Amino acid sequence: MISRDIIKSVDAWLDDLVSKWYKDQPLAQDWARVAKVVEENGEAIQELILFTGQNPRKPVEKEARDRMLKELADTAMTAILAIQHFTKNIDDTERIMHDSQSKIWRRVPATFWSGE
Repeated sequence: MISRDIIKSVDAWLDDLVSKWYKDQPLAQDWARVAKVVEENGEAIQELILFTGQNPRKPVEKEARDRMLKELADTAMTAILAIQHFTKNIDDTERIMHDSQSKIWRRVPATFWSGE
């Protein structure tokens, strides 16, 4: 489901094209990669609020649904890139993603299995 080449290339780009000051602080880089997932998730939540009308001070925006879905995809990709940042091995990143998917699948009762 993920493009191995894209994940490896974006991870290298994110590591290489930052300031020297930032490169000299590897723990800051680790925290930034994980925190970015939270930032993207917050953007998805903002769009959900606009879509559902949860905040009475803001108008309902039906087109916020599409923006929310895109933000959720950004959140997922950012999480995968955070995993790659720590593994630096696309095979390990794929294995971790597969293991997570399998863990979720084992929780689903057989009556819901689609056979795929």
